[in-house]
Amino acid sequence: MASLSTSLSIAVQSLNAASGSLQATNNNIANANTPGYTRKVAILNEGAPTTEGNLSVGSGVVLEGYQSVRDELVQTQIQQQTQAQSGANAQLASLDQIQPTFTTSTNDIGTQMSALFSSISSLSTNPTSPALRQAVLTAGQNLATAFNTASNSLTQQQTGLNTQVTQDVSQINQLTQQIAALNPQIAQLQATGQDGGTLQDQQNQLVLQLSALTNVAVTKTDNGETLTTGNGTPLVMGSQSFALQTTVGAGGMEHVLDQNGTDITSSLTTGDLGGTIQTRDQTIPGLLSQLDTLANQFGTAFNAAQASGFDQYGNPGQNFFTIPVTAPGSAATISMAISDPALIAVSSDGSTGSNGNLTNFSSVQTAALPSGQNPGDAYASLVYQVGSLTATANAESQATTASLTQLNDQLNSVSGVSIDQESANLITYQQAYEAAARVVTTVQALFSVTMTMGTAAAE
Repeated sequence: MASLSTSLSIAVQSLNAASGSLQATNNNIANANTPGYTRKVAILNEGAPTTEGNLSVGSGVVLEGYQSVRDELVQTQIQQQTQAQSGANAQLASLDQIQPTFTTSTNDIGTQMSALFSSISSLSTNPTSPALRQAVLTAGQNLATAFNTASNSLTQQQTGLNTQVTQDVSQINQLTQQIAALNPQIAQLQATGQDGGTLQDQQNQLVLQLSALTNVAVTKTDNGETLTTGNGTPLVMGSQSFALQTTVGAGGMEHVLDQNGTDITSSLTTGDLGGTIQTRDQTIPGLLSQLDTLANQFGTAFNAAQASGFDQYGNPGQNFFTIPVTAPGSAATISMAISDPALIAVSSDGSTGSNGNLTNFSSVQTAALPSGQNPGDAYASLVYQVGSLTATANAESQATTASLTQLNDQLNSVSGVSIDQESANLITYQQAYEAAARVVTTVQALFSVTMTMGTAAAE
C-alpha cells in the first residue's frame, strides 16, 4: 500500500508539473506579440528521495514556480543605445528643419548676395538709370530680408526646442513615478520566492521609455531598481521618485533642476532631452553667431564702399544698410538705410555720370572680411557646417539604429517567444501529462484490485 501511495503521489506531482509547464507555454504563445514580454518557463526540480528499507527511491518532480528568462547585460546595452539613438534623432529632426533655410534657392542669402553684386555690375553700364539704381536697392532689400528670415527661422526653432525641454521633463517625472510604484510590488513578490516577471516587464518598458528621454543609469538593489541621471542625480530610489524641475534661465531658455534646485542642464547629454538641449544651447547659437557676424561685417564693408563715393546730389554716400554696432542680432535687424535710388554713391568724384565708386562696391564681393573669408566663402562655410552637422547626426542615428536592431535580436533569442519552439513544447508537455494521467489510472486500478482481494478470497 505504501508503494502504491508513493506512486500515486509521484504521478499527481507529475500531472502538476506538466500542467504548470503547459500553462507557461500557453501564456508565452498568447503574449508572443506583446511588446516587452519576456518568455516564462516552469521551474521543475527533482523531489527529495525517500528510503524504503535499503532502497533509496526518487519522489518524482516538484513544480517550484515560474521564472522569466532574461539577459540583464543585453537589456542594459539596449537602454544605453536607446539613449544615444534618441539623442541623435532629436538633433537630426531639428537640423532637418534648419537645413532648408540654408539650401540654395531663389531666396537664400547666397543667391541674394550674388544678385546684389550682379545689379551693381549692371548699374556700371548706365550709372544714371533710375531703373538700374532701383534694382540695386531692391537687391539690397532682398538680401537684408534673407538675413532676417534665416535668423528668425533659427530663433523660432530654438523656441520650439525650449518648449520641448519642459515637455520632456514632464514625461520623465511621470515615468519615474510609475517605476517607483512598481519597485515595492516586485520586491514583495521576490521576497516570497515568486517571479515578478510581469511587473518586471512593465518596469523594463518604462525604463526604456525613460532612456529614450534622457541619459539614465540603472542599479539593481534589494528595494528594486535605483535610477540616476548621468551625473548621479537620483530619479528613483525604492518606492520614492525625485521630480526634476524647469526654470527660465539666461536668455529666456528653460534650465533643468534636480530636486535640490541644482542646475543639471549641462549634464543631460543623451536621450531626446539631451539632444534637444545640445541643439538649442550649442548648435543654433553657434549658427546664429556666425550668421550675425556675416551680416554685420558684410553690412559694414558695404557701408564703407558707399561712404567712399558720392550720390546723385553730390553728397558723400551715407550708410546703405542699417546694422547694430556689434555683431549680436545683426542678421535679425539688418535693413536698408536708404530708399531713394539717387542716394546710391556711384560717383567717385561727385560728377553725375561717374561710376568710379562701383569698383569699391564690387570689391566687397572678393575682399576678405575681418573673419578671414570673403562674403561668399563665409556663407558657403556656414552652409557646409549645417550640412556636416546634419550628416553627422544622420550617421549616428543610423549606427545606433543598426546596433539596437542587433541587440534586440540578441535579446529576443534569449527572452523572446518562438512560436515553433513553444508549439514543440506543447506536444512534449501534453505527452508528459497523458503519461502521468495513465500512471494515476493504473495506480487507481491497482488500489481497486487490492481493496477487493479480501472480498474475493471470502467468496
